[in-house]
Amino acid sequence: MEITTITLTISSVVLLLAAVSPMVSPLFRLPKKDEEDSACIGESKDKPISVVIISHDNAPELEKHLPAFLSQKYNADHQVIVVADKSDSETDDVIKRFSNDPHLYATFMPLSSRYISRKKLAITLGIKAAKYPWVIITDAWCTPESDEWLRSFASHINDSSDVVLGYSQYEENAPSHFHYENIIDASQNLRLAQKNHAYASASRLVAIKKENFLAQDGFLGNLKYMRGEYDFLVNKFGRNGNTATAFTPSAFLSEDTPFSKRWSENHLFAINTGRHLDGHWLATMIRQIDFGMMNITNLAIIAAITYGALKEDWITLGAGILALIIEYVGISLVAKRAFKRFQCSVNPFLTPLMAFYQPLRNFGWRLRYYLANKNDFITHKI
Repeated sequence: MEITTITLTISSVVLLLAAVSPMVSPLFRLPKKDEEDSACIGESKDKPISVVIISHDNAPELEKHLPAFLSQKYNADHQVIVVADKSDSETDDVIKRFSNDPHLYATFMPLSSRYISRKKLAITLGIKAAKYPWVIITDAWCTPESDEWLRSFASHINDSSDVVLGYSQYEENAPSHFHYENIIDASQNLRLAQKNHAYASASRLVAIKKENFLAQDGFLGNLKYMRGEYDFLVNKFGRNGNTATAFTPSAFLSEDTPFSKRWSENHLFAINTGRHLDGHWLATMIRQIDFGMMNITNLAIIAAITYGALKEDWITLGAGILALIIEYVGISLVAKRAFKRFQCSVNPFLTPLMAFYQPLRNFGWRLRYYLANKNDFITHKI
């Protein structure tokens, strides 16, 4: 068989793309693992701190997870503030069952609130109720995995930071692509924060200085948007290189697997929120480059295999198949390293398949957002 210039060109290009593609994967560039400040986790170095838990019709989740927050081993005083709807009798019953715990404090939202996201209102009330300078904010469906969580997370709080960005991981039995998407989003957000370009938070775990939140009027400027609380907190208060990260396994929270409606809403509201965040163009560009390179490589591999088979060019066909193997193994190895860093037990050899379908999923979510009634994303109904 004659080896033509076309054969050499196609084979070389497709093999080069396959070798490079895993290194442009969104899982290749990972956030650095933060070292815990040993000086802050000793017997007398714990800082007084407040933890705000938002509960909106989440009585079962709150009853399941609240004990883990109340039983933290922490040598300084700390309070756990539960913010719930005033009309939520089930959550009120849960709070009453733990009312003897000296760390627990509860506050309730009014029955009605116009032109303001109720969750943003809940966070605002929780921060105002906090009696300590630093406030950790999370949701009722999140839980610490050990009684050392608060000490570990608080060890990353320092005087030079105004925001601390954490990580909440899905419980182990969540679908593999849930873990995959969560890690991609968290990895990008944590990495940007570590490079002094804090953008957003896909995780339900952010700490903020109370005085800064109040002095800068909290969520003023984005109160009308229904969701995006954690994103707006990081984007508004952490854009000046003043965001620290708490990226150590002992500082992670575990998050209940989102049910179908919440999973769908998370994506649609994230698209809407992103349009109003500073730095959106940079985050979007990085994401497009990551998946764009993989898509180009996949198309090149398919084209090489198709050309080789149709033209009976066995060298090109072999190069295409070899490139497919190289890319598959490369992405799997990159994913294995990433999943280990994020303490995720997903089979890394499923990653190339999830990565292949992810752009299609993203297109589907954007199509649904495009077709949705945009009034559903704001409180100012027309």
